[in-house]
Order: sequence, then structure tokens, then C-alpha cells
Amino acid sequence: MAKLTGPENICKNCETEFIGHYCPNCAQSVRDLDRPFIVMVFDIMANMWAFDTRVFKTFKSLLFRPGEMAHDYAEGKRARYMPPFRLYIFTSIIFFLLLNISMGDQIKSGIDKLSLSEDGKVSNTANNNVVQINAKAGGKTKNFTKIVSENKDYYVSRFFSLLSWSLFILMPLYAFFLWVFFRKRQKYFLAHFISAINQHTFLFLIFIIIITINLIFPAKTISPESYLLVLFPVYVITGSRKLYRTSWLSTFFRISAAQILYLMTILVAIGFIFYFTFSKVFEN
Repeated sequence: MAKLTGPENICKNCETEFIGHYCPNCAQSVRDLDRPFIVMVFDIMANMWAFDTRVFKTFKSLLFRPGEMAHDYAEGKRARYMPPFRLYIFTSIIFFLLLNISMGDQIKSGIDKLSLSEDGKVSNTANNNVVQINAKAGGKTKNFTKIVSENKDYYVSRFFSLLSWSLFILMPLYAFFLWVFFRKRQKYFLAHFISAINQHTFLFLIFIIIITINLIFPAKTISPESYLLVLFPVYVITGSRKLYRTSWLSTFFRISAAQILYLMTILVAIGFIFYFTFSKVFEN
């Protein structure tokens, strides 16, 4: 019988001693985080849609043990969790779908209130404030409001679609901000990236609950579910302290700085999203 040859390893996920490149107990690879970041991203995305019982442990860790998943990833304990990308995409699809349903009608109603008088001036009526917008192209006056009003579904859907993609694209930037402020405590960028993904996922879950309640009970006069938003800063600070092992005060100020930079970036991105949403109108 041939003798197994290869490097001797101890699995970081289940601590099983074995020879080879994959743990015979949990099947986790011995490859660590000292690989190019882009390689690890493609490795995660390649298994993004696989579904198994790890989802329950992942949800438990995400909801009730903030920072644990990112910390375990940094320690090499990855096989016990579903890929974070998968959970983020799943929650983001539901969130933006509900957001489109709940806010789409309000936005469309607001568009309907916009009108343009024949002389191109702003007019106000006693029953309805009418905002008139002119977009001039090639010396010819275009009725911006009329074009948008006739294609409300397209523009609202396009706006939310661009917004969802922009958050997905900007998330590594937020992870970079975390790395800047906590790099001495956590050298692996992937740990910061997992933390950023989990923070977005947790926030989306809160919004999903709030929007769902409002859709089920549209006529309610109070909104106690809004207090769920208080959980988000508590979640972020608690999880960051676990991941980075810093004091409460240091964690608070560093996370605040990272999120302020990220918020400013998002505001700029929303401006670009607005432009690209209506770029076809501006070009006409």
C-alpha cells in the first residue's frame, strides 16, 4: 500500500492532523490568506451559489456574534461558513426589491407632481406645488418632466439598479478605510472585507424587517420597528472590537472616521447615479 506523502498540516478549522493539501475531516484547503486578494475574491465567488447547512451557522454568527465570522476567516476557519458574498447578494436582492416596491410608488407620485408650463417658468397653485424643469439641448427646450413622467417605471428601476451595483462596487473601498484605521491590528485585507460585507448584510436585514412591516401594515400610526436601526451602530462597534481587539473608545473613533469617509463617498456616488439615471434625457 502506497504511503501518503506531502506536507504535514493541522487544519485551522477543525484542528485535525493530516498529510496533504485538504483536510479529510472538513475538506478545508490548507491555503491561507497570504494570497493575492483578487484570487481569494474569485475563489469565494466561484462557490457563491452553493447552498448547504452552513447557512444556519452563518446566520447565527452574523446576527448574534458580530465580528466572529471575520475573525474566524482571518484565523483560517472558513469551511464552517457559507461564502459571505452569497449571503450579501441574497439579502441585497430582497432589500432592493422591497425598496423598489415601497418607495417606487412614492417617487413616481412625486414625478407626477412635476410639470412644465408653456412659457418655461415656475408656477405654483393653491392645491399643488408644481416644479417646472427645463433641459435645453441644441438650443431646443425639452420638457424634462414630461419625458421622465412618461417613463417612470424605467427611471425608478434604473436608479435602484445603479444604486445596488454602486454599493457592491464601493464595499471594497469601505474595507480599505477599515484597513487604513485598523491595519496594525489586522493585516489581512480579507478580514476587513468580510467585516464590511457582514455590516452591509446586517443593515439590509434590518431594513428588510422595517420595510416588510410597513408593507403589511401601511395604515399604522406608530413605527416602533424603526428603533431597530439603533442596533446597527452597536453591531458595528461590538463586531469591530472583537475583530481588532481595540478598546471601546479607540474602536468608536476609528469606526466613526471610516464610516464618515464612506458616507461621503456614497453621497458623491448618488450624485453620479442620478446623472447616469437621467443621462439619456440630458443628451436629448
